[in-house]
Amino acid sequence: MNPPAPLMSRRVKIHDGVIGALLVATAALSAFVDPRFVWLAALTGAIMLSSSFTGFCPVHYAVRKALPDPE
Repeated sequence: MNPPAPLMSRRVKIHDGVIGALLVATAALSAFVDPRFVWLAALTGAIMLSSSFTGFCPVHYAVRKALPDPE
């Protein structure tokens, strides 16, 4: 029998890490530097929402280009 597949692929983990870091960074920037940085968090959320409908996510696209499928 084949071993079970991992629950999350390396690409998904990197994607989630990038998005999470961006959201945490913008929250910290808006709290400590300038409240207008909250717009960057709103833009990130809007892109995440639109990617659920369109199937295109810029971060996932970049991760796919950086880490091609193992052959």
